Amino acid sequence: MLCFLGGIVSAQNSETVPSDGVVPDGIVPSYSAAVEGEPSFRLSDSDTGLLFFQTLTWEKAQYAVSYHVILERKRDTLDVYTEVLRRNITENSLDISVPFGEYRFRVLSFNILGLLDSESEWEYFIVIQALQPSVVEFSPSAFYFDRLTPRIITLSGENILLDAEIYLESLTSFDETGEPIIIRPVEIHRNELGENARLIFDEEELILGMYAIVIKNPGGLETRAGVFKMSVAKPFDINVSVGYVPMITLFGQEDYFLSNVFNPLGFAIRGNFVPFKRDIGFFGIEMTASWSLLTSETGIFKSTAHLLLINLDALYQYQIVRKTLFLNARAGIGLAGIFDYKIEYTDTGHTSSSFATAAFSFNFGASVQWFIHKQIFVEGGVDYIHIAHPELPMGFVRIGLFGGYQF
Repeated sequence: MLCFLGGIVSAQNSETVPSDGVVPDGIVPSYSAAVEGEPSFRLSDSDTGLLFFQTLTWEKAQYAVSYHVILERKRDTLDVYTEVLRRNITENSLDISVPFGEYRFRVLSFNILGLLDSESEWEYFIVIQALQPSVVEFSPSAFYFDRLTPRIITLSGENILLDAEIYLESLTSFDETGEPIIIRPVEIHRNELGENARLIFDEEELILGMYAIVIKNPGGLETRAGVFKMSVAKPFDINVSVGYVPMITLFGQEDYFLSNVFNPLGFAIRGNFVPFKRDIGFFGIEMTASWSLLTSETGIFKSTAHLLLINLDALYQYQIVRKTLFLNARAGIGLAGIFDYKIEYTDTGHTSSSFATAAFSFNFGASVQWFIHKQIFVEGGVDYIHIAHPELPMGFVRIGLFGGYQF
């Protein structure tokens, strides 16, 4: 279906001044300019299809009781205008529906005696062709935040013009004024035939939700395609890792078994479950079981103890680089057990009987998780652990270097 009159795109002689410098009384023709938020045209159905009507207006002449409007169209190849409309009216405006092209019009006013009172100079304007865009198909159907893929949408259809406006309009998210959130591509590539377009988006501007693909051609005709999704491919993540966890003593019973500030022997097993994935980050729970060897040596004795820690933490993950680099933060409580604590006296070589005790612990920390190949990752971070023993309170900083796999 061929549609006409998408809008006026240029005009000349918006004020007509004759050679004597006096403006004809009331005859200042113009096209109807678009009002912000409203189209510059009106639509009407007809037997032949959809018609576009644009309004020509002029100021009322002081003594005019009727107007004579002459409309001419420029020929395609010659700088010659041909009359296409001549109309006598009493109002100071006229609705026209004409094919696209270059036009000019002038207005003559007549007084109560039927005599010519004043006339305007020619007013020039251009009517552009309004085409209805359409989308036959688009791919992909979704962007997944937890998959490292190009953020590109490819469209194919008809009448996707070079100067068409194309964007994503949210069906689920709205701004503070209640308007749908709009995400615009940073680049648009399209062919001159209007058959396809390639939309490139900025990774940082994407927001979880459902969207419609909107195409607006010059002249106001538009189409909507979709639904296009932005979501996560997996509903949850499970990460399992093992690591080396040396510990640095901050405070504790140094005279007994913590005289060595650095305790290099320590290993841990860690697993987490992340079921909540949001735009602001991922949320889950994490459990870590670790073993460390605590040693001490004075001039009188040497001691050894095994520290076992089991921690249950709340976990927060923020994607620094989508699906590649995460910042993890954790905090929680746990149970700390000191087992097989023994003292060996230097002068006699006598070893005391073993001792064991347990207490609650608290911890918090942060780490960086880097996926080096698909689901394989390495992780490095620091945690603070406080053992809340009533008689043997202790505090450690634990350095963690992990390797793991995401299921």
